Amino acid sequence: MGLLVNMTMKMLKVRPLLAQLMPKPILVSGFEPFGNHKTNISKKVALEVNGLSVRGHTIESKILSVDLAGAKYVSQQLSEQDFAAIIHLGLAENAKVPRIELKAKDILDFRIPDNSGRQIKDSIISGEGDLFSKIEIDDWDIATMISQPIISEDAGEFLCNEVLYRTLHALNDNTPCFFLHLPPICEDPVGLVLQCLDRMLRPPCLDVGAGAIISAGKFLAARRAPKEKHAGWWEFPGGKFEPGEDAVDCLRREIREELELEVEVGEEVGIWIYDHGDVVVRLHVRRCTIISGEMKLNNHDKVQWCTKDDEVDWLGPDQEIASAIIGHISN
Repeated sequence: MGLLVNMTMKMLKVRPLLAQLMPKPILVSGFEPFGNHKTNISKKVALEVNGLSVRGHTIESKILSVDLAGAKYVSQQLSEQDFAAIIHLGLAENAKVPRIELKAKDILDFRIPDNSGRQIKDSIISGEGDLFSKIEIDDWDIATMISQPIISEDAGEFLCNEVLYRTLHALNDNTPCFFLHLPPICEDPVGLVLQCLDRMLRPPCLDVGAGAIISAGKFLAARRAPKEKHAGWWEFPGGKFEPGEDAVDCLRREIREELELEVEVGEEVGIWIYDHGDVVVRLHVRRCTIISGEMKLNNHDKVQWCTKDDEVDWLGPDQEIASAIIGHISN
């Protein structure tokens, strides 16, 4: 009997340790239908993503009732469980495109009753003011996402806003959380939710300058040397921003270090965000003109002056960037 008790006690000690080692789950919530609606797209999508995995974290879905209990459920759950990320989904009945809601207002003003008959008018939630999501939306590259969602700071004053407010109020850390309003008809809403979760969980963007060095209608490509990361791939000269630098300062310094050239940094070609897996870079691409110096390769083993975008094996988004540079040269 004593042996059984000892084994049981050891198992009880091991379980909390295993829970700490396992990746935190992701929480995705949706709502039951409300008002005159027979269905709710947020419920359908939440159920479809349940059990899927994003960056090693498994999604747990919860369908919330459209009443006070549903509004409080997630905030109460946070006292017992931590999540890697939280997305609340809801129906925006008059919307044409999805809306990423970054602000929860400290006010409730129900246009219609909730499913329990509760209809609050012009009432504050906590009295502590509006609350904001901690997601880094500038790192998201919204224009490339499914359905091109818009950024909003008006989640309404109904249950959607209340759920987001109570959740943000209960979070005492930097857990990424926001509300995604879905229109009744939405292109691949499941894909959009997975994209949002991927962006919530991936590393913050590293700002990098990339120089489009142009001469005589050609642009310079440089191949990374065998000792460098991503060896053998071609790129535009440049590197990460140092503290206090902008793209201009960064490119002057990096091109001097890499190629021993002095350049004049000109207009912006564009900004590209690219996920390499272990790091996400935000490439600030600008035109550059050589002022002085004799080229010497310190980080690359070969360079090539190009007129087309497919002359070399580009790293990451650099072939797309090359196409954009060609457009700049021809203008």
